[in-house]
Amino acid sequence: MINILSSRTIYDKPYVKKHLEKYIHKDSKICVIAFSQFESDDMLDQYHKGYEQPEGIWYLHILEPFLSYGIHPDNVSWVIYKKDTADSAIKKVSDADIIFLPGGAPEKFYNRLVEYNLVHAIKNSNKVVMGPSAGTMVQFNWFHISKDRDYKKYQISDGIGLIEDFGVEVHYNRRKQQKKSLRRTSHFHERPIYVIYEPGFMIIEDGKIIYSHMVTKYYEKGKRVK
Repeated sequence: MINILSSRTIYDKPYVKKHLEKYIHKDSKICVIAFSQFESDDMLDQYHKGYEQPEGIWYLHILEPFLSYGIHPDNVSWVIYKKDTADSAIKKVSDADIIFLPGGAPEKFYNRLVEYNLVHAIKNSNKVVMGPSAGTMVQFNWFHISKDRDYKKYQISDGIGLIEDFGVEVHYNRRKQQKKSLRRTSHFHERPIYVIYEPGFMIIEDGKIIYSHMVTKYYEKGKRVK
């Protein structure tokens, strides 16, 4: 399995693209699982509008970087919460070469994947799995969420379980709350923790880090890496 981790949707940037062209081709079929929205179920209209074709803000935000690889929009399928069924979602995942997990609310994302029986489908797919921010976080067997403007307190959540040997902090910019969360997480478990800066990304092949840019190992075995 290939895992591509990042803080932002930077896949069309030249410094990123030259490393991802090995995995993303013009004939690749991509499945976007658009379950990461912060909106509650009583605001589904707002969420659905963001993914409307051809001009939804999130539709374009996700699609446009793939167009730079020569991928036709018809080769991108979309799993939309409360529009797709579990069966249609699983089929779209099965038919794809690349599974794209958008940014947003990671713990809600995971819970919706469970609701649609997609955790097993993704975990056993042996495909390229990629996505920024929340789409990176949910790829782990568990992940922490640092306190910020969206989250009033630190928390730990279950994830899909594609990666287990290390953890990450996305959007790292040396905030006090991030450092506090990293320290707390290092006490919870001794696995290494990497910080991914805003322009950063990582490529994982079969659980091993083969490339990283603007990424630093921050904790290991409960101790700060100097």
